Amino acid sequence: MTALDLPDDVSAVMRSFFTAEITTVNRAGQPITWPAATYFDEEGGIVVCAVSIAFPVKAYNARRNPKVSLLYSDSTGSGLEGAPTVLVQGTAEVAEVLEYTPDIIGLFANVARNQPDSAKFSSSRIARRLFSWYLFQRIAIRVRPDRVLAWPGDDVAAEPRIWKAADGR
Repeated sequence: MTALDLPDDVSAVMRSFFTAEITTVNRAGQPITWPAATYFDEEGGIVVCAVSIAFPVKAYNARRNPKVSLLYSDSTGSGLEGAPTVLVQGTAEVAEVLEYTPDIIGLFANVARNQPDSAKFSSSRIARRLFSWYLFQRIAIRVRPDRVLAWPGDDVAAEPRIWKAADGR
């Protein structure tokens, strides 16, 4: 079990899916959704994604309104059969990545494993020099789940199983 005390099938989704859809709320109060590569830090009980400083809108929105959600709905490439759809509703913390902490290293390792061409690109000395602002200067969005919902077998018409943060958030 994780720090969130989630069952194995839900944790497996958060560990194995290549992307989640992150929803933030913009300045006008409208929800905006984008795909994002994520890393589930099970020990810490957080989900991490990072955005380039060149495309910071997700981070700006999450900083202004830290209530965000992550939807894990596409199991393509995960190797999971009959995986549940998982929705994480949580509170985001936004910070520039100034050092490579274990969660950021985990995120970069996931991206390199799931997107091998990006690993090839970032291993090129020329690419690292020309695109360091895109490849390595990142803003981390760390989401501490307040509530997690899971629909068994990807059946979103069914009643979801629900877990709340142990501290009552």
